[in-house]
Amino acid sequence: MMSTTVSEPTPSSFAKPMPTLPPVPWSERYFRLLWGTVGIVSCLLLWQIGTSTGVLDSLFVSSPLEVLRTAIRILPSAEFMGHLSSTAQSLFLGLFIALIVGVFVGLPIGWFPRLNATFEPVIAAVYGVPYIAFLPVIIMWTGIGMTSRVIIVFWSAVFPLIINSIQGAREVDDNYLRVGRSFAATNLQMFFTITLPSAVPYILAGLRTSIGRAIVGVVVAEFFMSSKGLGYFINLKANALEMAPAFVAIVLLALFGIVLVSLVTYIENRFCNW
Repeated sequence: MMSTTVSEPTPSSFAKPMPTLPPVPWSERYFRLLWGTVGIVSCLLLWQIGTSTGVLDSLFVSSPLEVLRTAIRILPSAEFMGHLSSTAQSLFLGLFIALIVGVFVGLPIGWFPRLNATFEPVIAAVYGVPYIAFLPVIIMWTGIGMTSRVIIVFWSAVFPLIINSIQGAREVDDNYLRVGRSFAATNLQMFFTITLPSAVPYILAGLRTSIGRAIVGVVVAEFFMSSKGLGYFINLKANALEMAPAFVAIVLLALFGIVLVSLVTYIENRFCNW
């Protein structure tokens, strides 16, 4: 008598191939980069056409091609690199100090009600005064040099960070706070473990605003209280009607802003999606 064996199905026989997502088109993956490039190139083309046809006076606005030729000529020079280095030092140092002070002043003011009631009117009053009004006082206190330029950059950049940090501390989810209290966490523990991480998106939003204000601040400071730097270079060349070198410095300042804001946006998209 013949015996038949029935093979039991293995788990692998029931396995189905995992569905694969279609690849993301490159036009969607690089959407912002693509259209941002289109916008910049369009503006440059209109600028070049305007100067070539005489609609724009090249004596006062130069042209993109002339700016490019001038950039190739002056960028390697030691004199221009000295101006660039001076501006970069003032900008990054002032912005870094503003970030530290803005976060560690704004968060406690937003977190503790007594501090909020005490200092928020003071911040609103000082923020409403243009920082240019403080230039004579700063010059009298610190003279003309790196210190005074860093103070102006700090002053112009710190208030958006303070205000956004205050708002971030006040917008913490109540559910997180209830969980912290249920574990008998102190106010200080909840501040560092709940409030600070929850406020990061607000801090980064304030930092994006502060970057633009810091660049304006460093240029204004170098206009009035410096003998070097890109702001001084722009003022010097514009007064001599040498617009192409002046526009080289302006383009570099714009690149500073684009790179820094893009870096902050990348950090925000990378770490703040939660």
